[in-house]
Amino acid sequence: MHRDTSEYHQLELSIAGDPQDARRVMPEVESRHRRVLDVGCGAGQTLIGCRLGEGVLAVGIDTDVTALSLGKQFTTAIQFVFGEGEALPFADSSFDLVICRVALPYMNVARALAEMYRVTAAGGDLWLVLHPFGMAVRELGGNIARLQVKAGLYRSWVLVNGLVLHVLGKQWRWPLPSGSYETWQTQGAITRALRTAGFHQIRITRDSHFVVTARKPQ
Repeated sequence: MHRDTSEYHQLELSIAGDPQDARRVMPEVESRHRRVLDVGCGAGQTLIGCRLGEGVLAVGIDTDVTALSLGKQFTTAIQFVFGEGEALPFADSSFDLVICRVALPYMNVARALAEMYRVTAAGGDLWLVLHPFGMAVRELGGNIARLQVKAGLYRSWVLVNGLVLHVLGKQWRWPLPSGSYETWQTQGAITRALRTAGFHQIRITRDSHFVVTARKPQ
């Protein structure tokens, strides 16, 4: 059962709608992007913040049924679907733009990217926001400062899992029920993973956010 995250999603919606908020990070949606998929959409905040034009198909997929229900209250302009990023329930070449804001770090990266490639149309674009090493370290530091032993053990595992992903291109799944594949990412590892999936024209920016864009060849 998912915990109530309504307050979090309300905050995220507020951030997505405020261009002056430094926490805001949004994809560039072009006129040729007529079909847009958000993998790990939460309550659809990013798609809502994009202010997509009339006639654009907007689809969000997530495993959090509470967030999906909340998203349906936020808007009727998005088709919300329950499902995993590693097994997208869509036909090949269904979307012109696939976005994934800070959700890929919780997935099996290789499987999810392969699925994103499959559902992206030829010449279509991919937009990702990822977790850097420093974020995982800060969270572990917070766990230690607050004497959160279980959370600290999990965060230590995430740090090791990210290192394994960077060095070997592999991931482990947290052994407890409903465990995720959570990792942090590096430029080298995500570039290799994207190329393996088939993407090209990979661009990475590391300003206030770790943003990656790529394209599926024509």
